[in-house]
Amino acid sequence: MEWVVGVVYAGFLFASGILAWIDARTKRLPDKVLFPLCGWGLLGLTAASWAGGAWWRLAVAAIAAALFYGLFWLLWFFGPMGFGDVKLVGVLGLFLGWAALPVAVAGLLLGMLAACVAALGGMALGRVGRKSMVAFGPYLILGAWAALAAQAVELIRG
Repeated sequence: MEWVVGVVYAGFLFASGILAWIDARTKRLPDKVLFPLCGWGLLGLTAASWAGGAWWRLAVAAIAAALFYGLFWLLWFFGPMGFGDVKLVGVLGLFLGWAALPVAVAGLLLGMLAACVAALGGMALGRVGRKSMVAFGPYLILGAWAALAAQAVELIRG
């Protein structure tokens, strides 16, 4: 099972890195990358759950994805957020939720914190205004990577 999980998360790191780069440059999260990443996660994490007999992990991943998507859908509906960010957090919830629910929550909070710090820093330096459009995806992805890295360190320590 471990090698399946490794391959799935390697694909996640690669595709999410591409998404972060695109969003930082264009302020867009293209469906041509997001949808295949979601499919990759669904298929790969289902295979990993099947191989390891840990179906509960897939259930937690689905719940985290749905909760993240719903929360950000509300933010999109009532505020000035792009819908690409809504789709992205659903995918991040899938991958982070499969790792563990605390990892999912930590990843989301770390990403939001990184975005806040960057926006406040940009405002302090006069580079962005209160109504400026900021690419949120790279910060969400950074938070996801940080949470996964922290979990990996914890697993290595035993």
